[in-house]
Amino acid sequence: MSNALLSKLKEYEKDAKHTKKQNVNIDASFATLTDEEILLVLAHRAKKLRIENNLKQKEFSNGAQLSSSTTYSNFEQTGKVSLINFIKIVRNFGRLSELEGLLKSTLSSQIDSFEKVKSVKKRIR
Repeated sequence: MSNALLSKLKEYEKDAKHTKKQNVNIDASFATLTDEEILLVLAHRAKKLRIENNLKQKEFSNGAQLSSSTTYSNFEQTGKVSLINFIKIVRNFGRLSELEGLLKSTLSSQIDSFEKVKSVKKRIR
């Protein structure tokens, strides 16, 4: 592939990502968004929180103990970051408790588990 063609392809990809980022409804339910759109919404929310706290990306990155400010900058731009760095980011915002219920079993599944244990005990007698 020629350099000119490769350059145009990269420019097109960049424009497509920028357009998609602008078209994401940040208030939409996650159930209606694609995985990539959810990443962009989370990144947008993080950027908004950082700005509300009057922090520069570098200051926030240092506070979150990220390996570099580029890590956080890339997250704000693309929404992509490792899970460990996402946890550091959420912790630095003081919002870690919001992750606690993320994959917890629901009340109905806890009741089902209790009922199963209860029925097994009855059969043993």
